[in-house]
Parts: sequence; structure tokens; C-alpha cells
Amino acid sequence: MIHKLLKKTKKDTNIPLKDLLQLLDEWNALYNKADQAYWLVNLAERRFIFVSPSCEKICGVPPEAFYQDVEVWKKIIHPEDREKIQKKRSVLWKGNSFEHEYRIIHQRDGTVRWVLDQTFPAFDENGKPAILSGVVTDITEIKKMREKLLLAEKVYEHVQQAILITDENGFIQFINPAFTEITGYGSEAIGLSLDFLHSGYYNENFYQTIRKTVIEKGQWRGRLRGRRKNGEVYVQQTTITAIHDQEGHPIFYLFIFSENEKTATNLKDDLKLAQEVQKRVLSKPLKTESIDIYGMYVPSEELGGDMYAWYQIDNDRYGIFLMDVMGHGVAASLICMSVRSLLNGVIRKCIYPKEVFHELNKHMRLLYHEDGRMNTYYFTAVYVMVNTKKRFIEYASAGHPPGFLFHQNGLVEELDQGCAPIGLLSHLHVETGKLNYAPGATLVLYSDGVIEGPNSSVRTNIEMFREKLKSFIHLENKSMITRMHKMFKEEYQFTDDISLVVAKLH
Repeated sequence: MIHKLLKKTKKDTNIPLKDLLQLLDEWNALYNKADQAYWLVNLAERRFIFVSPSCEKICGVPPEAFYQDVEVWKKIIHPEDREKIQKKRSVLWKGNSFEHEYRIIHQRDGTVRWVLDQTFPAFDENGKPAILSGVVTDITEIKKMREKLLLAEKVYEHVQQAILITDENGFIQFINPAFTEITGYGSEAIGLSLDFLHSGYYNENFYQTIRKTVIEKGQWRGRLRGRRKNGEVYVQQTTITAIHDQEGHPIFYLFIFSENEKTATNLKDDLKLAQEVQKRVLSKPLKTESIDIYGMYVPSEELGGDMYAWYQIDNDRYGIFLMDVMGHGVAASLICMSVRSLLNGVIRKCIYPKEVFHELNKHMRLLYHEDGRMNTYYFTAVYVMVNTKKRFIEYASAGHPPGFLFHQNGLVEELDQGCAPIGLLSHLHVETGKLNYAPGATLVLYSDGVIEGPNSSVRTNIEMFREKLKSFIHLENKSMITRMHKMFKEEYQFTDDISLVVAKLH
């Protein structure tokens, strides 16, 4: 009734008094909504002619008090708002409209409440203002909600962790300044799918696994590689939480992540020692009549998780392994060393890529997932079993950049078959690849530090690196590694470790 009346008085500024009273009668003048009070004042006599009973619920004063004293409302207004509001309400007696939010004090329970006061004049047959019609709405709860939203907004603005909210379909609805600071993306990200934030290091199965975990368990925590707007790759500690409606259906997804902090200054000496130990466990060059293997490791400033190793399994077979633990620092190095300690036994026992990866995955799940937290520690890897007698390689890549097999005729084949990173899933589905080679072929494996650069496309960086390798591939191993090391020093900014393994197949 009140909304219709207000709409009518706003639309028709010359509504006659008799028509107004008729409207009141038609729309039920005893309107009694708990959070709204309606009133009418006769301007000529400056007295209330109607106050809805609901006013007592809002302000603690019955309608009769207003009939007896037209100024009673002034006493209800909060003392701190009284002077300001009285000045603004002075326009009412001139027949002007009024709309303002302010505080009142409930006269029975003493609580402070916020109200929205809206007043509109009604005119007589001569077009002169005759009646003031008004609505007072209790907006206390709305005000509290606004304050909570304001508080949340300020928290989002100043929290150091990046906050991202998507709808149920994965389209971004909200970001905070920390998100922009870390990723470089601002308001242009709103409305986009999360896909544009993917670093290019993981396939769709990896992201499907994360989504499945969030849907089934409500949350996922772990480390992810992200890619900034400028193309730079970084590691982020991420928590993804599903937000459900009352029926239990997911309506939003909350992403909170932060960039891993650098190692504290007072640990630099220890880290340098750890780096030296890490380099010493790398396999030494191996040279036989049928194969020549050489490796290169260039550490970044931080302690990382790169490691390569190779073993002669029997007279005709060799196992070559390269891994990269997600993240930097002591944790990544310890995981790297734990894998290195059992790698010899695993490769000699399992031999083939599928069995090797299953055994390593079991090891990672046993050691680093006992507390039930999913997807916290994992590593990417590539493993190649070389059969020098039958001249073929069998390989698998666990979320790792594809290696290359360069043939003497100029053909280059990528090692692109495999599975999810080791330790990510409780069970791996491993697809292996098999490639034949002729004498003179060269196998090249590398870590992702090689393909991190300013380009936004990982695929572009892989192809660029493959083309650079072509100019060195004719060289013998040691010369090739020396030339590549010089190129890395001159052209690369070491944001991550760089590992490179070259195997000449005779």
C-alpha cells in the first residue's frame, strides 16, 4: 500500500486531498508492516491526522503520542543527528519532499536504530500543498549489512594474500588488489574464465582433478605454477574453497593464494651448502660405445628441486631420469634428495616408465600425504629407458615439458606421452611412448626453467628452445653442453633452476 501511495504522490503532484483519503481507504489505512510506519500530517493545522500502528514497533511510541504532540519525533531522533536532521526537515512545512537516513532511539528498549525517512506532499484542488505523506522504514539490518560489506571490502583491499572469487561456472566475479599485485591483471579479469590464468605447465586432466577434489571435499590446497601478465612464471600456495547455498549447491568458488616467500637472509649460508650437496648427487658423465650421456645444472639464487640421474640397467639398457619438485627452498630440496636416495633401486627393479612412475608415486603418497591433505607436495619428471641393442627408447612424462629426440635426417620428435605429476593423485594412469632411432640420434631432456621467459605461451617457448638446440645438436656432448651453458648465462634470467641432459645415441 505504501509503495503504491508513494508512487502515486510522486507521479501526480496535484493529487486532491479527497482522492488521497480515498486511496488510503482503498489501500487499507491500517497498514501495519513491522519495519515501516506510514503517517499523514495536515499542513494547515500542523497536526498528525494518521499514524500507522507499526510506528510503535519501530520507535517505541504509540500513534496517540503523535496526535497529542506533533514535535514528538524530534525527541526520538538520536542526539548526534538531531540538529542536522531538524534543519533538513524544516523544508517539510513548505510542502517540499524529504528523504534521508539517520538514527533514532527506541523509546522503550533504548536501542539505536537506523531509519530511512521519506516524505512527499499532497495537494488540494487549488494546487497548494495540503498534506504531507511519509514513510519511515527501519533499515538497521540493512545498515549492518552495509557495514559488514564495507568491512569485508576493506579487508579484501588490504590483505596481502590474493583473493579471487568465481561463479559456479568458473567466471571471475571479484579480485582484490593483492591479486593484481601478484598477477598483474586488474579489472580486465572480471567476467573472464579462469583459463587465461593457467600457466601452461599442466594438462586439462590436472585441473579436472582439482575441480573434482573441490566438489567432493569442499576444498583443495596445494602449490601451483602461475603465469603473470608479463609472462613470468611463479609458484603460488593456493587454497580453493567451494561456497554453497542453503540447498548445498556450489554457487561460488573462493581462491586464496600467495606467492612463496624467498628464503630468509640468515639461512643463505646453509642454502649454499645445500645447493652444493644437491649438485654433488647429480650423475657424472657416462660414455660407452653405444651411448654418451652428459648433464648440466645451473641453480637459481634459491635452493630448488631440480635433479637428474642415469643408470646402466644391464648391458643394453639405460635409464635416464630428470625431475623438478614444485616450489623452492628446503622442502623442495628434501623431497628431491629423498627421491634420489631410492631412484637407483626403483629404476633397476622396475625398468619401464609405467612401473617406475607408479613406484615413485607410491613413495610420494606414503611420505607426504599421511595427514590427509591432498595435492601438497608433488614433482614433475621425465623418464626414458634406452635400449641400445634394439635402438628404441620408451618414455613417459609426468607433467614435465616434452623432451626431444633429434634424428640425423633432421626430424625432431617430442616426448609428449605421460601422466599427471608424481604425488598428485593416489593412482596414476600412465601413457608411455616408444620411438625408434638410428645411430647418430640425440636425446635432449630439460627442466621448465629453460622455457620460462617473457612470452605468454609455453608452447612458443618450447618451440623457440627446440630451434636453438638445432644449432648445437651436431656438436659432441661436452662441447654442446658448454655452448648451451654459455647461452643460458647470456640470455636467461634465472628465476628457476635449469637442468639439461643430452644423450648421444650411437
